[in-house]
Amino acid sequence: MSELALGIEEPAVDAWVVALDVGGSGSRLVAEFGNSVNPERISLNGRAVKVNHRGSDAPAVVASLCQSFNAWAARMGVHGMSDGSTAPVASAAVGITGLTSLVEKPTEVHDILARELRTNRTAVAGDALTAHLGALRGRAGAVLSVGTGAVAFGYDGVSRWRRADGWGHLLGDLGAGVWVGGEALRAAGRYHDGASRGGSKRLLDAAVAKFGLIESWPNQFYKNTQRARQLASMAPEVIIAAAEGDAVSIRILEEAGRHLADTLSSALGRGIPPLASTTGRLVQEESPLTVSLTKHLSEDRPDVSLVPSGGTPLDGALHLARRLRDTPQSVGGFRPWLTVRVDGHHTSGEAAEDANANDLLTAELSATELPGDDLQ
Repeated sequence: MSELALGIEEPAVDAWVVALDVGGSGSRLVAEFGNSVNPERISLNGRAVKVNHRGSDAPAVVASLCQSFNAWAARMGVHGMSDGSTAPVASAAVGITGLTSLVEKPTEVHDILARELRTNRTAVAGDALTAHLGALRGRAGAVLSVGTGAVAFGYDGVSRWRRADGWGHLLGDLGAGVWVGGEALRAAGRYHDGASRGGSKRLLDAAVAKFGLIESWPNQFYKNTQRARQLASMAPEVIIAAAEGDAVSIRILEEAGRHLADTLSSALGRGIPPLASTTGRLVQEESPLTVSLTKHLSEDRPDVSLVPSGGTPLDGALHLARRLRDTPQSVGGFRPWLTVRVDGHHTSGEAAEDANANDLLTAELSATELPGDDLQ
């Protein structure tokens, strides 16, 4: 279908594409001018997202970064500007941590991008999805993101997405930081109680040093709205203990790797090419977890090529913004992880997703914070 038939206006020949990555450890904006082999590029940094009882203030962070870009453009007198105008922007895309669970109105982010950047082509995605586009540089395949939570996305390279896990720590996130931390505390509790199997003095000592006496743990965790992040803070301790030879820690990490391999394999469903990558803090360095993940994936799916991550979530957002500029009719939505507006309207692919009642369930239950969340 032609762009004319879709009612899409052609962007200015000389215009910027803008990409943002908004997370709990900070936010970044990158903008490119022109579509040559070596376009002009600028980068700006912004503050981290804050979370309160109402959710995330990611929309405010997005607005602040866009305003910083406009201020920079006005100060530098960049291409296409005249007095009192904004820099011409063809398209904009943003990846946001906690989009499906902490951002109350994702449509507000579209409004902000359109208003601040004067563009009619916008995409708002969870950063686990932009992590996929960055890790495989827009290629088809599947990417597993592992941080506090765990989620994998498969992509056919055209318009079809497939998701596995990302259900939050009560229902899923198997093998993720929150799962590893929870298993560690259970092992600590078993040792404290004198259980004959599965206990670890090493993990009990680490947990007491971090959280205090074990008798205080139920009150700390059960009443804490940041329980998932607090549990995941034990994951680095498990990796350290495993490196020191603690058998229980090694077993926990090996089991985590098996769970993560299952998640990644699930995302490589029908129509998804056998290409995969991983991203996130727990898979950055070799450990019993990564060794187990690779081993089980190769056993389950020997046809799959597991390649190193080729880029960041910001790179993925930039890829999405470029596609919106060049072939907007090819960018379909995948709610709640990706919504797309072109010429003020949602794309046809996204409209099809609207009919799926499970999307609401996904939005309510997914508490995964990925992939740049802090496990320290």
